[in-house]
Amino acid sequence: MNAARRMKPVEMLPTLITLGNLFCGFLAIAYLTDSNHLGNTDPVRISLYQKAMWCVLLAMIFDALDGKIARMVGAASDFGAQIDSLSDVISFGAAPALLFKVMAETSGVVSPKIALVLAVVYVACAALRLARFNVETDVGEEHHKYFKGLPSPAAAACVLALGYLNISLDNESAKSWVGAAMPFLVPAIGFLMTSRFRYVHATNALFGGRKTFGFLVLLVFIGALVFSRADILLPCVMVLYVASGPIGWLKSKWRRPSPGLESSRRASPEDADDEVI
Repeated sequence: MNAARRMKPVEMLPTLITLGNLFCGFLAIAYLTDSNHLGNTDPVRISLYQKAMWCVLLAMIFDALDGKIARMVGAASDFGAQIDSLSDVISFGAAPALLFKVMAETSGVVSPKIALVLAVVYVACAALRLARFNVETDVGEEHHKYFKGLPSPAAAACVLALGYLNISLDNESAKSWVGAAMPFLVPAIGFLMTSRFRYVHATNALFGGRKTFGFLVLLVFIGALVFSRADILLPCVMVLYVASGPIGWLKSKWRRPSPGLESSRRASPEDADDEVI
């Protein structure tokens, strides 16, 4: 009989940061659960929504740090990948899905049963996307420049941005047209997580490696602009990022020549000369 496999010693700092992600996700769920029981008035309920959003935002910061630090100190491991995905299912799967559920029930556009089904679909898509990521992606930094499918933190950020816009448009009861549209938008965001659309790693693209001084100035200007009207511009930024996957796929299909045209171009002597040059 083979001896039982024993796990190697765990790196403390990346693991604790990942557990911070998990704690924030669970705390967000606790606030959203309280909104159904303690939020007897709209101001109390909305304040609990906002606290939950801040918790998920903090979870995103922890999630951005743990993998980066683990790779920097050479502590990336299968254990780290697994605990990170388990935490992400809670913070970026269950918490945004519950936020959507309570807002959808409040809006009255769909029944509580339909809202529950759609929330479960979102959580399932997040879990499937994270499991596929673990199977298909290595731990090296070079494998974290692009994603296959919408990343779960970005999907959660989009749900949060829509919820934030919903509250901004109706800060008395959070029943704006955005809340009415969320039952249609959130499942679509969930399915994009399980897609094969290519998404750029925004953190690595913006902050990784060396950048020009002009790029830094532009980034600061855009950040200040978004912060000045976060209620409007932040959802726009997130929707554009979510749409970048399908748009990029359509552009690649449109630019790709048909097989017959490609063979005829290769058979053309003039084109052959151009290729040699």
